[in-house]
Amino acid sequence: MGIVSEIKKNASINNTKIQTSIESKIEKIFNKMFYLDKNIEEETKFVKQVMTRGAETQERVGLHASAMIVSDNSFCIRQQVLSLIYKQLQGEQIQVPLMRIFAEGNAIHEKWQRLFIRAGYGKAEDMDFTRMCENYEVSFTPDAIIDVPGFGKMVVEIKSVNTFQFKKMTGHPSGEKQLQFYMYLTGIHQGIVLCDDKNTQEFKVFYKEYDSSIVAPFIERCEQVQYFKQKLLDEHKIVRRCEGCNSYTCKRAESCPMKDACYNRGMGKVLNNKYSKILERD
Repeated sequence: MGIVSEIKKNASINNTKIQTSIESKIEKIFNKMFYLDKNIEEETKFVKQVMTRGAETQERVGLHASAMIVSDNSFCIRQQVLSLIYKQLQGEQIQVPLMRIFAEGNAIHEKWQRLFIRAGYGKAEDMDFTRMCENYEVSFTPDAIIDVPGFGKMVVEIKSVNTFQFKKMTGHPSGEKQLQFYMYLTGIHQGIVLCDDKNTQEFKVFYKEYDSSIVAPFIERCEQVQYFKQKLLDEHKIVRRCEGCNSYTCKRAESCPMKDACYNRGMGKVLNNKYSKILERD
């Protein structure tokens, strides 16, 4: 075991926080936010923004950045190609316990986003606001884009974790991958993963600078999706299903929002956007 690994192991056992000097400074800055007065006007604007987002259509459509960063075992290129062309399920496939976890996570996100607004590090439109990368047709929603005194613009990815996980963590691998992809998509090349212990309200910040080697596989996936999308439009040929997905009711398909279109069951293949005219015409 290397020296760094040994230090991290001992720190986990002794519940000692390992931080860089930058992370320590950011944590102190963030702690000061809890003493600030509410910014009633801008915080109200933010809450209204969250409550009315998608009011014209509650439908989730298209390709999302979060789908590009999953593990190889979880990634399905067919699912992503279909998501650009056909309507998808709107959460009916998600079990209630997971929905409860999502609701708690949303509350923790909003706490920090309002604090950032209160501190003047960002405005309502900088918090949880969906953006689009036109080249890859990927939508993405950074939890926050803030301007921290002494650090400048930063992308923030907020993660809620339980105490057991929090005490052991020296990083958040999935959150860091998501952060790196968002840094690429925004062009902002520094950011933090902010981990909040949902039981004790302690928090840790993990400062990261942009690393193109981490993002390269996600970009490759985006390019593959575009290639197979065009193949579907031009030749009416869809890329094969991922390994292990062999029926509409199999475990792999159970949580997939594109399973109806993929297997032509349920609502089937319902065209949803600009590509519908091309496929209908053909």
